[in-house]
Amino acid sequence: MSKDIFRIVYKSKAAHPTEVMLGHGHVADLIATARTRNRAADVSGVLVYTGVGFFQVLEGPQSGVQPIFEAILADRRHHTLAVIEMDFAAERRFAGWHMGFLGTTRELDDRLNGVGLGPVGGPETQDQLLRRTLLLLVDSPISMPWLGARSAVDDGLGASLARRI
Repeated sequence: MSKDIFRIVYKSKAAHPTEVMLGHGHVADLIATARTRNRAADVSGVLVYTGVGFFQVLEGPQSGVQPIFEAILADRRHHTLAVIEMDFAAERRFAGWHMGFLGTTRELDDRLNGVGLGPVGGPETQDQLLRRTLLLLVDSPISMPWLGARSAVDDGLGASLARRI
């Protein structure tokens, strides 16, 4: 495992119905903010929106991932957050993707992934993003998500989680 790449994988429930999340621009705002913030912090990842909730992967230097995740914990556009994985990783799964997006429809994906998604363009990009996301889920140690993450908890992230829950 590389101590240079820290990964957090979580899921949460959307605070509002799909019509509100999409109609009021909440999801589009999330993506735009994430791409700007992640680029500045050298963080990559993916956000999946199902219409009911979110699944997100953040990866990069711990000094970049941790403050972003702490801001996510305070975001009122979602609730009931559950951490699936929080650990150091051998490699990035989403290198070059400051924040990829997979949503409820291909049209939504196309609209929100229009520019700056990653190093590859075209329709195959979303298929690659989906493949990477599914492979990460299969490989994640979901039954033991806190193993190896003790240093992150000791560094204060545990307190942030405790305040959120």
